[in-house]
Amino acid sequence: MEIVYLNGQQLDITEPICSAIGFFDGLHIGHMALVNEVIRVSDEKGYKKALMTFDHYPLYVLGRISKEKYLTSMADRISLLEQSGIDYLFIIQFTKEVAALTPEDFIQRYLISSHIQHVVCGFDFRFGNRNLGDAQTLRKYFGSHVSVIDEVLYKGEKISSSRIKLVLEEGNIDDMNALLGRHYCVLGKVIHGRRIGHSIGFPTANIDYQSYFLPCGGVYAVKAYVHDCVYLGMCNIGYNPTFTALDKPSLEVYILDFDDDIYDMTVKVEFYHLIRKEKPFSSQDELIHQLKKDENYVREYFKTQN
Repeated sequence: MEIVYLNGQQLDITEPICSAIGFFDGLHIGHMALVNEVIRVSDEKGYKKALMTFDHYPLYVLGRISKEKYLTSMADRISLLEQSGIDYLFIIQFTKEVAALTPEDFIQRYLISSHIQHVVCGFDFRFGNRNLGDAQTLRKYFGSHVSVIDEVLYKGEKISSSRIKLVLEEGNIDDMNALLGRHYCVLGKVIHGRRIGHSIGFPTANIDYQSYFLPCGGVYAVKAYVHDCVYLGMCNIGYNPTFTALDKPSLEVYILDFDDDIYDMTVKVEFYHLIRKEKPFSSQDELIHQLKKDENYVREYFKTQN
């Protein structure tokens, strides 16, 4: 897959392209309906397959939200799309100038200049200054060469990135994974923490989760990917209330049957089940007793998954 960063330049592409357009945070089941339509149209017409997205969440660039929290980093999205057989990923470098473009100027600057012949979008897709552009605007330029994908439902409700974030906040891993169509993952480097886990016999890998949207505070059954190997683990997300509480949540993983030094290495944490929500313990011994129960739970849980 070729990755092309767009800033309004004319591209040296001659083959016709079918492209979906959107932010695609999460690349959930609803998004994959657009990807599948791109593949269908491209295979039928002999077009190249593409997705067009933005390098940053538009509301963040416009100052309407203070922090950028995502379900999938750009690296995650690239990896998932490569597995889908997409030929091009067009990444628009989103700025306030881009946000101010009229829908017509946006189409000329990014779609037509990229040699896109067929556009795929969601039924509620909006673009251009004040979100005035929609599927009907696209049809003025592309005619019948626009596929509009209806909402995809789960348990009677639309699948969306915002819905997945609400489910994450509840710690409902089963629904979250069903909405995504895969297990939720966080990738990050192992950084130095307070080493509390080491002092009580449960050494953890403290993960720099950057701007990932975290599940609610608690202990989770997870799988950890290290050195291209998969290990069982239990992950704690929270403020460590039994000790001096942290200023922001930490993501720590106790990797079972593992004792390598992995500082500064990238680890992928894959979420399977919420064991319990975070709570303070009255003593260190009480915490250790609970952690032993959690470890046994993890081992038994994954036995039932095989």
